[in-house]
Amino acid sequence: MQQAEDQHGVQADHFIVDQYQPRRRVYFFSGFDPRGASFYYRLFSEQVRQLKRRSGRRLQVGHRRGQQVDRLLSRWQVREDGALGLDFCFLHWDDIARAHWPRSPLRMLAAVLSFAGWYVGQAGVLRIARMSGRVALCGLYPVLFTAGSLIATAAVTAVLLWPLQLLGIGGWLLGAIGALLVLGQLMLAWRLANQVGVVWLFRSIRFTHRLGQARDGDLRGRVAELAERILSLEQQDPADQVWLTGHSSGSFVMTMLAAELRRQGADQQLAGRLRLLSLGQNLANLAVHGKARGFHADLALLAQEPRLPWLDITSRDDYLCFAAVDPYQSCGVHRPGAGSYPELRLIPLAQRQGLTSLGELLSHQFDLHFEYLRTAPPERSGGFDLIEELLAP
Repeated sequence: MQQAEDQHGVQADHFIVDQYQPRRRVYFFSGFDPRGASFYYRLFSEQVRQLKRRSGRRLQVGHRRGQQVDRLLSRWQVREDGALGLDFCFLHWDDIARAHWPRSPLRMLAAVLSFAGWYVGQAGVLRIARMSGRVALCGLYPVLFTAGSLIATAAVTAVLLWPLQLLGIGGWLLGAIGALLVLGQLMLAWRLANQVGVVWLFRSIRFTHRLGQARDGDLRGRVAELAERILSLEQQDPADQVWLTGHSSGSFVMTMLAAELRRQGADQQLAGRLRLLSLGQNLANLAVHGKARGFHADLALLAQEPRLPWLDITSRDDYLCFAAVDPYQSCGVHRPGAGSYPELRLIPLAQRQGLTSLGELLSHQFDLHFEYLRTAPPERSGGFDLIEELLAP
């Protein structure tokens, strides 16, 4: 089979998405990430190559069929010894993420101040801290960074203008110099915020906060479309197993979709084949909002019998997720019957990257949050390897 290179420079085997029944089909939601399917295709392909080198298995990743073919999902497949084993479907909501991705520093500043009114002024940070102190600190990070930047800008500007005032410079000239000093410092703060991940983190927090205020119409519409598309695909080309998977903020979109599938009759069509997998989830970030009644209804529906198998993988090393936090207890949604749901499983992530100190752990948080999506040797995996799970015979 010939090797070819796609438009993003990823080596892929030259076979197209076909109609042979796969053993397993995965519908995947990324987190709040504007990089889209191309980034995750490159990441997934590299992880399969690592597993291939480590295990000696004859795995081949096909080309990505993107949004120019299907605006709702991008697909690529994995074969082993020529047989189709995995059909990977990347579900698109990255365009909605980009639409809610404020680029102007002034808009970001206004958004941070508005969010701070709820998070600090209305004690949102305390509600989050009751479930996870680490996540609460992450939410406070953009607020503290912004406050520190504004205070530092004011202090530095005052110090620099003081000698000019002593020299008798005042009026409009002093005001113009002060304005230039403030603008320059804020531009430096913006660049630093991008470098240390503050901008990306706050954009994600802001979007979830907007959903929690019942401003989720565009996402709800997309979820309904995706449910129809999945049921149509599974009717035309059914897979032996169907996994619905969400990483980070994609976990609550996965939950919305699972509930919508149930409303549209998936219990009958996908009976015994559908399971849920959440990775590094932050469900409580949305569930904690009292106005998130639609999401609470989704959780309540999924708790009804027969329940879908749902495995939740988190880590206490990951400060961007709610490690082992029950999403139902986080918002007081009633869960009938006995037993926990979903199944909560903690894994150690830091050992995968050899992180041993608190300083290393804090400085690698953003990269560590993607460790759920990578493969690792058994002695470092912590008992869970997504790539091996997806490609299990």
